[in-house]
Amino acid sequence: MLRIVGSCEERLFGLTPAERLKRQVGRIRHLVVVAHASTVLGDAAVDWLAENPGVALTTPSGRAAALACAGEDAEDGERRLLEGSGEGINPALIPPMFIRKLRRRDTLFVRRLDESRRGEVERALFATVYKGVTDLITKYVWPVPAFWATKACARAGVGPNLVTMVGIALVAAVAFLWADGRIAVGLALAWLMTFLDTVDGKLARVTVTSSPLGNILDHATDVIHPPVWWLCLAAGLAGQEPAAAGRIWAASWIILGGYVAGRIIEEWFKRRIGYNAYLWRPFDSAFRLIVSRRNIVLLIMTAGLLIAAPAAAYLTAAAWTLISVAVQLVRFVQASRTARHDSVETWLK
Repeated sequence: MLRIVGSCEERLFGLTPAERLKRQVGRIRHLVVVAHASTVLGDAAVDWLAENPGVALTTPSGRAAALACAGEDAEDGERRLLEGSGEGINPALIPPMFIRKLRRRDTLFVRRLDESRRGEVERALFATVYKGVTDLITKYVWPVPAFWATKACARAGVGPNLVTMVGIALVAAVAFLWADGRIAVGLALAWLMTFLDTVDGKLARVTVTSSPLGNILDHATDVIHPPVWWLCLAAGLAGQEPAAAGRIWAASWIILGGYVAGRIIEEWFKRRIGYNAYLWRPFDSAFRLIVSRRNIVLLIMTAGLLIAAPAAAYLTAAAWTLISVAVQLVRFVQASRTARHDSVETWLK
């Protein structure tokens, strides 16, 4: 299902462009993808080729990079790429597309390593697999270190599932440390776990090694571990400050209840409206930066620890959870009312 023209031995995240393309086109059954050996495509570009057989995509500079065609037309496709005629569509002329699973709009990613520096292509490719709507730590703090960690893992042959398993081990370690009252050490390991939670998904996407098992492990861990953490953290804080134990445990149930309620509202929104709740309007995407979820609670706890007031920080996290759930519920009601008489399209389309 893949015909390669020319040669290229340079590697991106441990893979030659041809090896990466081979993994990407495996899901295209009815067409042959013809590509130059130095061509690097984003997943959306591969999908576009499959939907537009016979039409080549060029690099931003206009050089033919790849096309999809019927098997009997593959030789003609190879000739077109070898001649470098420039026939085809420049991705810059295609309107940015909404990529639902990454919660972002983006232009098609098409590059050739024989006209671009490897480092530049790696950075640009990594940016295309990053979620556009997420919390402020993931969006603004993790990208640079996550790029280098992803690159190191790929070159060392470390797979995303192994990174996920290390993260799961850290989940258990953090729970134990917090329940034991070692708040600072547990918080440091909690941040490391959230960082690895960013790395494993990006590693899977840039190396095209996503798997059903990896998705199950990653998503199950994401859903299950926050409630466990907040209960263990409450136990540790209550042990350190017995006088405030009642308030701490009350706050823990608010945080847990708010977490469950927030997840339920998000699921209602998705079923009623058809997409993630934070994609409706720019306000919702901006609110996702600070909504009371794992990384924001950790940020509040870090601030509290720095001023030697972890119990007060925990109570603050509970208050912010209540506010977040209230905002989510109001937005769901507003979107549902709008849907009764008008289309409710995401602002990213």
